[in-house]
Amino acid sequence: MPGILTLDLGTTSLKATLFDQDARTLHLEQRASAPDYHGDGRVEQDPEFWPSHVPGMLRGCAEAAQALGVKPACLAVTAQRSSLIAVDREDRPLHPAIMWQDGRTRALAEQLAQADPWVYRRTGLRVSPVFSAVKMTWLRRHRPEVWSRTARLLGVQDWVLHLLTGRYLTDHTFASRTNLFDLERRQWDPELLALFEVDADKLCGLMAPGDAAGGLTPAMAEATGLPAGLPVVSAGGDQQCAALGLGLFSHDTVVANTGTGSYLIGHAGKPVLDPNMGLACNVSAVPGAWIVEAAVLTTGTLYRWLAELLQGGGTDFEAVGREAAQSPAGAHGLLFLPHFQGCGAPHWDAQARGAWFNLSLGTGRADLARSVLEGIALAMKDGLELVEDACGRAAAVSVAGGLTRSALFNRIQSDAFGRTVVRFQDDEATSRGAWIAGMVAAGLAEDHAAAFRRANPAGAAATWDPDPATRELYRRQRRQAQGLYQALAAPAFRELFR
Repeated sequence: MPGILTLDLGTTSLKATLFDQDARTLHLEQRASAPDYHGDGRVEQDPEFWPSHVPGMLRGCAEAAQALGVKPACLAVTAQRSSLIAVDREDRPLHPAIMWQDGRTRALAEQLAQADPWVYRRTGLRVSPVFSAVKMTWLRRHRPEVWSRTARLLGVQDWVLHLLTGRYLTDHTFASRTNLFDLERRQWDPELLALFEVDADKLCGLMAPGDAAGGLTPAMAEATGLPAGLPVVSAGGDQQCAALGLGLFSHDTVVANTGTGSYLIGHAGKPVLDPNMGLACNVSAVPGAWIVEAAVLTTGTLYRWLAELLQGGGTDFEAVGREAAQSPAGAHGLLFLPHFQGCGAPHWDAQARGAWFNLSLGTGRADLARSVLEGIALAMKDGLELVEDACGRAAAVSVAGGLTRSALFNRIQSDAFGRTVVRFQDDEATSRGAWIAGMVAAGLAEDHAAAFRRANPAGAAATWDPDPATRELYRRQRRQAQGLYQALAAPAFRELFR
């Protein structure tokens, strides 16, 4: 019986999954992979983390496949985007991985921001510490001893694809998250390379998403128990794969995927740019398509922070959810801004910070918990409006991610969005999207839409429709939250904290 192996290299966890042809999970290997957050804004991880864990996880899946009589048709890989790993000519890491949330490049990004309009028109992205290029510029200027020895500049996905196949390739979905990639021509741009002071020969070769990067090397075959030559498919970036897993193939649906951060994603048949540059446009995992994307940078990771704060280091998320449910809609007027690592769409403000406002002696733990969920959803509504302005009004928002296991959060999302919220049976949309890409690459599905229908024969598992009264309450609170952000972003106010 053929099956599909997927590898999801997330920000806070790694997942290797053995699926059958109907997207049923036959075996799952998972490892925590949270990066190191430093007080000065650095977010780093040891590059050896991935080689030390991936082979063993794949071996667990290979052993399960053998026991179940399943023959993997391919290994489809998806990953977080925009992190940076520098390696030398012997493929040895030279510096801790600079993760996508890393904030050390804020000042440098501000210096380069004068080129924003031109860079945005070419790449679909503003200059931001989130994306890879400014990290490369920082490495060149501030770690010249590392730069001089660097042979390749990689993302996490490139690093693992090389581990598996021995080749240095990156697909268009990842390249379109660098600030170095011409979105329409789908190639590295010499003028952008010059702006960010990046040598073209340090970048990976380009490939289309959904294609095989190569076959599994004999060394990795021995380490994993999988057959040498097994096709290794680059399924696309994590958010592109989440969009696949949630069935984003047309303009009448928007996807809201909540992991470490939250992403509101719409479908486009051509590059779509926002006049105010609040929206990102990237290459889709669907051939010949693009996605438009609005990001809230800290959401799921905020909920973990909240759980640890309320529980003295614990992470009982269900208990936090039960507390949040004890507070009414609006959390007794408590407002929460979720900008703990800066603000994404629509402002792309690296200096923004989180805040609670309207605290009183009557504020309780339940209010704190509920306000975090509401603050996240209201920030996501800002992104939803941008996506709908670009792609058209959505009839429904398909949701996935760890936080969507909470019925309360899905209810809050529906009321905040003013849209029907749809959740499918499996909330692991990113791995499902990689399965879809693998099915098509292996010739087991006619196209991506056919694979999606095969995975979801019964349609949605649950839906939530907005409550008119709560929708109006959240509309008022959103206006208040926007006013609070503007007040805190005022130059005179920020000058007080320099």
